[in-house]
Amino acid sequence: MNKKNFFSEVDRLRGAKTDLKSNKIMLAATDNIRESLDMSYLEDTIVERIDEAQSKMIEARDIFRFDMMSNLGTAEDELEFLKEQLDNLGVDYPAVVTDFESEIKSRETAAEDVRRRFQDMGYDPIS
Repeated sequence: MNKKNFFSEVDRLRGAKTDLKSNKIMLAATDNIRESLDMSYLEDTIVERIDEAQSKMIEARDIFRFDMMSNLGTAEDELEFLKEQLDNLGVDYPAVVTDFESEIKSRETAAEDVRRRFQDMGYDPIS
């Protein structure tokens, strides 16, 4: 093989090497893009977290409605019954009645704050 043919073959191979290198870069880039676009595991994680959040929200709503508000309503009813009984007896209200009234107002304020937090998240716990 003469020198000219040798250099011509080297140039041809160099060109082929460059093609391979560009293909390698192209494959690496497409792999990176494909990997970035493969978000199915993220979608599954997000859906799972949303399901958990919905479940927790239902649990919180039930606690609010059936425990907190129910207990508050019972306390108010019992206090009203006590006051009626004391009125029927013609007895002045003891200090504990005033304490209960004050505590009920405080608990009502706390319940309204909780309800407002539910509503801030677009959720009405009473309906």
